[in-house]
Amino acid sequence: MDRDGDTALLRRAREGSQEALEELFARCGGRLLSLVRLRMGPALRRRLESRDVLQATLLKAFAHLDRVNAEDGASLMAWLARIAGNEIRDQAAYHNRQRRAAAREVPLEDGDAVATRVRSAVSRLILDQRTRWLEQALESLPPAQREVIVLRRFEELPWAAVGERLGIGADAARMRYARAMAALTLAAGEAPPEAR
Repeated sequence: MDRDGDTALLRRAREGSQEALEELFARCGGRLLSLVRLRMGPALRRRLESRDVLQATLLKAFAHLDRVNAEDGASLMAWLARIAGNEIRDQAAYHNRQRRAAAREVPLEDGDAVATRVRSAVSRLILDQRTRWLEQALESLPPAQREVIVLRRFEELPWAAVGERLGIGADAARMRYARAMAALTLAAGEAPPEAR
């Protein structure tokens, strides 16, 4: 992402420009949705729509635009990722407290049919087959490899911060990232499930 452009948009959004706010969130929306889907994992995604978490994240971000300090080089995406992470933890805790047994749940109708009718054109574009295929490839990686990719590519953290979050040095983080990207390339290079 263009941090200089994000900084200018953020400044305009803080001044009340609805257009700047919409453009800022549009720049981050697709990447943030993928991050949310990865962080939620398959179990929570069965109970909760990723787009609902994305919407809650963007609403909280809008309410607290004054708290992000993109001028010091910090990534807007990293700030949004922290908000999304908190929202996912809150939702996971809620669903764990509910302890709803699958046997007690009564589906109103086939979930795929409902999702198909409700999904907007933009959502269909974002959640197309290739996106799901890439998410499956990411989910197939070991957690350490998946995490380094998420921190660097989705949260856009600098190498020092990636290393710090992983408990390793910046150079070790670069090496882990290179190995993780090679593994992702191999995993994504396999034919999608529908083509097998």
